[in-house]
Amino acid sequence: MLVAVAPNRAAALPTGYFVWVKGTAGVAASRAIFRVTLPGKTDEMQLTETESVEPRISPNGKWVAYAKAKLPGGSDYHDFNFWRLYVVSIHGTGDGREENLIDDNGYWPSWGNDGKLYYSQVDDNHTLIMRATLDEYGRLVRRDQVLSTRDAFSNIPEINECFMSPDATWFAARVRQIPVPGVGAFTVSAPEYSHLAAAGAKGCMPIVAPSGKWALIAGSGYGIRWGDSPLVGNRKTDQELISPHGSDGLVYHPGISNDEQWVMAAHSTDLNHNDGNYDIYIYELNGRSVRNEELLMGGQFNGWPDLWVGEPSDPPPPIPGIDLFVPNSYTIVPPDGALLSWHTSFATDVSLDNAAQCQYGAVLCDETTLLCGSGGPVAFSPTATTTYTLTAENCHNLSVVAAAHVVVTVNATPQAVVINRLTLDPEEIVAGDSAQLSWSVTNPTTLEINGVGVAPIGSLRVDPLESTTYTLTALGHQGPVTVEVTLEVTDLEAIPPALLDDRGGCMCDARHGNLGWILFGLCLMVWRRRCKPAARQLDATLT
Repeated sequence: MLVAVAPNRAAALPTGYFVWVKGTAGVAASRAIFRVTLPGKTDEMQLTETESVEPRISPNGKWVAYAKAKLPGGSDYHDFNFWRLYVVSIHGTGDGREENLIDDNGYWPSWGNDGKLYYSQVDDNHTLIMRATLDEYGRLVRRDQVLSTRDAFSNIPEINECFMSPDATWFAARVRQIPVPGVGAFTVSAPEYSHLAAAGAKGCMPIVAPSGKWALIAGSGYGIRWGDSPLVGNRKTDQELISPHGSDGLVYHPGISNDEQWVMAAHSTDLNHNDGNYDIYIYELNGRSVRNEELLMGGQFNGWPDLWVGEPSDPPPPIPGIDLFVPNSYTIVPPDGALLSWHTSFATDVSLDNAAQCQYGAVLCDETTLLCGSGGPVAFSPTATTTYTLTAENCHNLSVVAAAHVVVTVNATPQAVVINRLTLDPEEIVAGDSAQLSWSVTNPTTLEINGVGVAPIGSLRVDPLESTTYTLTALGHQGPVTVEVTLEVTDLEAIPPALLDDRGGCMCDARHGNLGWILFGLCLMVWRRRCKPAARQLDATLT
């Protein structure tokens, strides 16, 4: 049997990117994701806001996927849908780079060989494994469901933290109850469960190695353990890899490099796995044992390590963007015209379609106005409803083009404003969740929602922490029209705080007992009934 080997000297660090979560011990709300360049631990950069966890670097070393808490105040873990899934550049935000929302309900990301992103999603006390297809800029293209644990493994009620193998043939996941509490290996095409490793009072956090042949977990004995893929012959399970530094120590947060030459683990002397200081150590892999450790990060809470070995890249060229493109009136009656205004970022060339004389170049982060009508700087008077398209390009990033569209409606005579629809879906949420606010208005000159200008047709994701009224006001040729809709926001008072302290951090500890699980189930049922989605559509034709 392979066992852990005691490290005997410092490791010579590889070249690449190291990402991890850093914060104040015992203060989950302080945790954010950071990056340094190895081997010198230089160029430290904070990649995300606080309350972000579970960073995973993409196979090409360009992107970091992570989960961010929906609610302020430091959600520790994720048995409920308290987490959103994001992707950010390994170079952080700025210069046109932003964090990209992948799913409003997602956590525990893992990357496939083809660059697709896999993650877990809460679904009525079961877990869905989702797959996201991204474009070359880390933006969501498509989401689809890979597997439902309720459908594929109905005899195992507690499966979560699903980490997909890079070839998507199997996944490792935490199992709280039957057959064996710990971490299991689950095949995808022909669903079958196999034991992977046992978990003690603290643990789980499965990580499948990039080869897909084995997985690491924080397991029994307060150490890091490993087990083979269910597709490997003569497989080994529940093998020790890294033991605590002392008899009263804990090892948690395993990680493995993309070349499988290095593993990381967070050591602590505080057995309360959510509150203590953690120091991240890196180890050289020697087969399925470790040697030569070195302290990477220490002194406070340090966890969720990931390492990409390769040559660090320069930040990509700034991405051009259109921050603003609006007319001063969405509806006109000839001979009136409309004044179009826009603001671009990182654009070296801006052009406007449907106005032959309105071609502009070398507009860099500047505001420009164009009068479309007689008497203006450009003689252009629309006689029919027209869609204007603004295009922004950057000579340093020619493959990226930003475009925005504005429709100017032309009526022969003044028409009344008609608010066709104002929609909230759902009309009631739990704090931390979101709703879709949608609207459609005909014949407005200008319109706004709660003082913010909007287009005549649009939608917006809203996630207030308290009940909020959205007021749509539309101006037109025959006077203003106003409609309101209220999003009811409830809190989580139905669930006792004591049962939320460890939102998923392997509640395998016997101290919870059956009574705790019964209370937990009752509170969860009450919570679900309070936040049951109920879409409401307000149709109003006002003149």
